[in-house]
Amino acid sequence: MRRPVFLLVAALFCATAVLILYRTFRLDYPLLPAAREQTWQLIVNVYLTPKGEESVLALALPLEHTGNAVVEERIFSGPYGFAIRTEGANRLGVWTGTGIGESEEITYRATIHARPRRAPTQSPLLGPYPPAVGEGERRLAEETAAPWLGLAPGPRLRAVAAFLADESEGGGPSAAAARGRWRVAQAKLSRMDAALALLRAADLPARPVEGLLPTADVHTRTARWVEAWTGRRWTGLNPETGEVYPETTPLLPLAVGGLPAVAARGAEIADIRWGLSRQAVSQWRLLYERIARSGHFLDRWSLLQLPPEFQGTFRVLLLVPIGALIISLMRNVVGLPTFGIFMPMLIALAFRNTGWLYGIAIFCGVLAVGFAVRTFLDRLHLLLIPRLAVILTLVVACFTVLALVGSKWGMREFMAVGLIPFVILTMTIERFFILVEESGSREALITAAGSIAVAVGTYGIIGWETLQLTFFIYPELILSVAGLQILLGRYRGYRLSELFRFRSLGETP
Repeated sequence: MRRPVFLLVAALFCATAVLILYRTFRLDYPLLPAAREQTWQLIVNVYLTPKGEESVLALALPLEHTGNAVVEERIFSGPYGFAIRTEGANRLGVWTGTGIGESEEITYRATIHARPRRAPTQSPLLGPYPPAVGEGERRLAEETAAPWLGLAPGPRLRAVAAFLADESEGGGPSAAAARGRWRVAQAKLSRMDAALALLRAADLPARPVEGLLPTADVHTRTARWVEAWTGRRWTGLNPETGEVYPETTPLLPLAVGGLPAVAARGAEIADIRWGLSRQAVSQWRLLYERIARSGHFLDRWSLLQLPPEFQGTFRVLLLVPIGALIISLMRNVVGLPTFGIFMPMLIALAFRNTGWLYGIAIFCGVLAVGFAVRTFLDRLHLLLIPRLAVILTLVVACFTVLALVGSKWGMREFMAVGLIPFVILTMTIERFFILVEESGSREALITAAGSIAVAVGTYGIIGWETLQLTFFIYPELILSVAGLQILLGRYRGYRLSELFRFRSLGETP
């Protein structure tokens, strides 16, 4: 019988581990959803002056496929209509207005989180040479890049970067002569076109990028760099200095492939500013925004897809099994007496509104009043159901009085007593009276104290936000909790309280 139990527990643990590992390594879920991470707050302010009947502004928006997750976007368009258009790999925000006669301010805000970059499903193809590169410059670029073709993509990119930085050496007299002729020819080209031509000649897919460098400041114009494909990811290269940006540098691309970051038709851009600032956002919020747009099966069936008004309920509900595990542990291993399993759990849930200190005071006060009335009812020799009905009425009356007192004195905790489960409290009064009759006041008070202690501990666990978010993101964790509950159910050893209770039996005479 023991083997099937342990096989079942092992299966529950394995199922939990597989699902969590899949979410973490395949779907990029955070291990600790409540952790704070640094993100960028982008604010773009554009002052647009109409010059015709129809005014159109096209603004490149942050790209998500380059390792950035756009957590939140807000648009303030004024009288302009707004739409998002996709053009190749770019996202464009397009504002359109007709018959607007005055200058207007357009504002775009986004929260952007830089995450580890993932490779596309397939490597990009080699593009053409830049239009400004003629046939002669093309031959010189290919002659210059010929010694690098035998290198792997990463070293090949570093060789191009070293050449752009005027640090390239070696290769013999012919290579040195080719480099000299290319430097003369590239004087007719921009540094961007020269870098793109060398990368194309070196068989490295590359594209021009316009965006923002990661500095917390207000930018009046965008920066330009080149992205080269090194076999696993796009790597940034500064064409002016030959610097290869480290992978950890959180560049913010706005437009790729030569598309301008901002363009206007029928209007004049009087002023434009890109503001970048750091802010801390929890991974919970980042994950929520990403899953909301995901089409993966586990994401579509995630609890994050629930309406927001129901998510808070399930964040607490998923921790109830842990509370039950704690109560089982305290009863079966520690030996702490309680009024069953449901009473401490429901009282702990009620503490979330009253607070544990006020909650204990309310619980003890109602229990004392209820015990006094139950003692009086015992003399009337009422039947069970009518007697419970009277106690229930008393509990509701106590709650009403406390609510009125709380309203009079401005004590919200007293007004929240209606959330304490009055049915459970009614049954607790009845059980407390019976326990006093059968085992004495001392045993009844110990049981009540044990129930309160377990309820306070369970309240602390249920109110732990990090644990709430972790179970909400990974609901499969309740499988492991069920496994622990099964293992605890197989425990047949002594309780800690029994070791203390019967310690005299172990003493030698």
